[in-house]
Amino acid sequence: MPKTLVFFATYNEAGNVAQLLASIAEFAPNSDVLVVDDNSPDRTVEIMRSMEMQRLVTLVRKEKLGLGTAHILAISYAQFHGYDVLVTMDGDMSHDPSYLPAMFAGINEGADVVIGSRYMRGGSCDYTGYRRYVSKLGNVGARWLLGIKLHEFTTSFRAFRMSSMSRINRGNLLVGGYSFFMMMIAEAASRGLCIKEIPIHFRERGYGVSKIPPLEIFRGIANLGRLAIRRVVSARPGELFSSPTKPCVICGNAYSFIEIGEVKSADRASVAGVCVFCGSSA
Repeated sequence: MPKTLVFFATYNEAGNVAQLLASIAEFAPNSDVLVVDDNSPDRTVEIMRSMEMQRLVTLVRKEKLGLGTAHILAISYAQFHGYDVLVTMDGDMSHDPSYLPAMFAGINEGADVVIGSRYMRGGSCDYTGYRRYVSKLGNVGARWLLGIKLHEFTTSFRAFRMSSMSRINRGNLLVGGYSFFMMMIAEAASRGLCIKEIPIHFRERGYGVSKIPPLEIFRGIANLGRLAIRRVVSARPGELFSSPTKPCVICGNAYSFIEIGEVKSADRASVAGVCVFCGSSA
């Protein structure tokens, strides 16, 4: 049986986290669960720890380091601990855990990445008005500009075959906020990974308010433009490289420190690093 991990990130999700964990346990009873929390000031962490779930691992970072780095941390954690499949999802109940068996099935059928899609045939979304328009337009624009024949680029509801993730250059994913999800698809496609979509119904969050800042829309447009330009010129301006098991000298987490650097020549590189657990750099 494949070793599977379900991951979501939290920040002030006290109203959703207990129900979400219970639902994951119902539909993926043989999966471990990883939650990365950015030091929520509400009772999110307290609630998770009070549930005493044997398969649950909670990592609490010292400050709000962002959604993209939380997902990079989850990928590194899954690789470090030998998981075969990683499923990522939102922590606000917008992604229904009843789709988890279908996500796992997509990997078992040969896909490297499975995306839960709102916008393919059979999918649906509770968004209305301005939010629906912006979300739909962003995904249509990404499909056209990137030349990738998918319908969904911005959701976090995805399953990954971990043996294929070694081909992903995580240094190329170090972007702020929700742009990470679009960058991940572009990177996976550029590496030749098999990407499959399954239709889902995307629900409004259970409790609380959306944490997507207005600035994120403009950041996403800028990053999409960068990806489109890279596609046109068909060249990478400098390979980034990663070492997912190098320990951070500050917090000691072996799966969270990523080396990044722009290669200057065959034998010379400028190197920097960032820890996606504690945020320290070196």
